[in-house]
Amino acid sequence: MDAQWQEIIDCLQHGRTGLAREKLDALRGSVPQDEEWRLHELYGVVFHDLADAEGAAAAYSNAAKCDKYLRSQREHFSSYLFALHYLPGLSADDLWQQHKFYQELYREEELLPVRQVTAHSRLRIGFIATNFCDSAAARFYEALVTGLDVRYASTYLYALEDEEDTFTHRLQGSGPVYRCLAGKNLVEMAEAIRWDEIDILVDLSGHTGGGLTLMVLAKKPAPVQLSAIGYFDTTGLTVMDGLLTDNILDSAGAERYFSEELIKLPQAFCFTPSLAMEKYRRQPIAGKGVLTLGAFQNFMKLNNEVLSCWREIMELLPGTRLIVQDTTRLPERRQAVEKRLEKAGLPMERTEVRLGTDNYLAGYQEIDIMLDTFPYNGGAMTATALYMGVPVITLRGRHHSARFGASLLTAAGYGEWIADSPRDYVKTVLQLAADRSFLAATQENLQAEVKNSPLCDKSAYVQAFWRACIDLWARKGDFAL
Repeated sequence: MDAQWQEIIDCLQHGRTGLAREKLDALRGSVPQDEEWRLHELYGVVFHDLADAEGAAAAYSNAAKCDKYLRSQREHFSSYLFALHYLPGLSADDLWQQHKFYQELYREEELLPVRQVTAHSRLRIGFIATNFCDSAAARFYEALVTGLDVRYASTYLYALEDEEDTFTHRLQGSGPVYRCLAGKNLVEMAEAIRWDEIDILVDLSGHTGGGLTLMVLAKKPAPVQLSAIGYFDTTGLTVMDGLLTDNILDSAGAERYFSEELIKLPQAFCFTPSLAMEKYRRQPIAGKGVLTLGAFQNFMKLNNEVLSCWREIMELLPGTRLIVQDTTRLPERRQAVEKRLEKAGLPMERTEVRLGTDNYLAGYQEIDIMLDTFPYNGGAMTATALYMGVPVITLRGRHHSARFGASLLTAAGYGEWIADSPRDYVKTVLQLAADRSFLAATQENLQAEVKNSPLCDKSAYVQAFWRACIDLWARKGDFAL
């Protein structure tokens, strides 16, 4: 079977998703039982590459059930949990029940021995991630990993892979101690963190990318462990002490859906624009004849409820264009999404579907109003659009992962762009589109206002995080009673 699996992997690596699916279909019923998990795993990749969220979630769930290897079973289950957030109709309780099961995969896990009481002149704060390359998450964690006061805190960064880029090199030269743990097994990774005597360890990846960081934290290498930024729900692990959030993401009573204590900051996120973003200046729309709406999102976030709203908006705004741009460069994925948009009734003569590109920032200059997706909102897309002078309309959902847009817009000072129902979503877009002069003025002033809003206030954000760390350490650290 190895040669057949490799053929399918080669197809996927070269963007021939349809051919990969044909080969998988041909293998159904003939795969040895102990390799069925490979079949489902590769189906998960195929469905992801075709932007089929339901198919991906089902495939990864099946892979986790079939897998006989605990580590890859955990990876598949993390991929399943991640994919669930693309699906509309799931409640907070539905998501909690699925995440809670993840702990069962660690029921026989051996923790590192409880460390001896260790006194440091400065609190040691560690951040762990798959890598520290530039990414959507990096735009939000940069403030934390570079902003702690060196008089009171020592910062450590732990990368589980050896991938690096210019952003990584900039972090390496900015003060934190940088450790690459690539090539070590899970126990060795946890022991390396324990060796540094980290007091508070912050996970920046969660279930993203197969949940490798969670497998390390499951060993409990630090006395206090937090989840932040890189994932959008509970981890489900009882070894996690807290999760960074705010009152918009989680109102009173939400605690019952988390294995972690909810650590509420004034706002959950601080956005740090990239150097490329800072060079762009919004061009005025005065004189433009056509209103252009945009959605620069992972196509996995598109579902029938979202497309229904967009179709209604396009019908009520005749002549308006819509540009939908992916985060990947897969032509077959674009073709699949074009068919889906056409089937949903969007006017394809006014709708353009684009592949992802390194020059994606230039595309923001074309957009007058950005349409957020739901229930999986944009994170970096929303913050980037606002910083680039583009208003964003979001729909506030009923649970943590469906309220990211609301959290970001509230921190930016634009709560009026938050809708609480699909009808309100459509109405908000129409109201903003109705007065082109007001829209132009809004776009012109938006970047400056966002720069001066809590969303970009690095100092206040880091201070709030530091106060939370001090409180947690007092309650759960080495010297807690």
